[in-house]
Amino acid sequence: MNRIMENLDKNQFIVTLDTLLNRRLSDAECTAFHAAYEEFIDLLHGLAVQSSKSPLDLLHELARLQSRLMRLQERIVGKESPQASLLESALLLTNFEIRLIFTRLRYPSIADQVSVEVPRSPLFLSGQFTPTDIMELATALHLSGAIRRIDGTRVDLTTLVDVLSRTFNVRINNPEQCRHAVVNRKLRLTRFLDFLRNSLVEYSQH
Repeated sequence: MNRIMENLDKNQFIVTLDTLLNRRLSDAECTAFHAAYEEFIDLLHGLAVQSSKSPLDLLHELARLQSRLMRLQERIVGKESPQASLLESALLLTNFEIRLIFTRLRYPSIADQVSVEVPRSPLFLSGQFTPTDIMELATALHLSGAIRRIDGTRVDLTTLVDVLSRTFNVRINNPEQCRHAVVNRKLRLTRFLDFLRNSLVEYSQH
């Protein structure tokens, strides 16, 4: 099995859901659960980019993941619990990945055209950072209104995420869903922004 799919199957988010599905989480467990969800989403986002599997093999693996999430959803009792909320988000994003691969299989010329017409950026994220960090930055830039189009109008979130994704060679699917996940984090809401701020402050004190 592909290494990324192995990581998804064994991800702490899935493990926590399976073992603590209907239990009231302590503060520490809730914090760990949200952190595990972020890791799960990062792995899911990187699946199609980093995997060497064919689209059909990816569909097979994603269908297995989808089935597992749906079985967990059938077992859940507390529909307002953190487990239920993040499980629903994980299932929505998994379904989106499946639809995306179906689209590429059905219209291969579209993917080929994009790959030819859009030059690849030479920039990449350092190993310690993830697409979630870029989504955190994009969300802050969008909500602040700091970025504008050439005509002075406010840029929409999808366009902003697309530009940042292409710039740093990351995949962020379904920006609105990802933004919801970012702003509803219980642990270190502005982790990446705090890191940028602290780096600037540290440099200014030299």
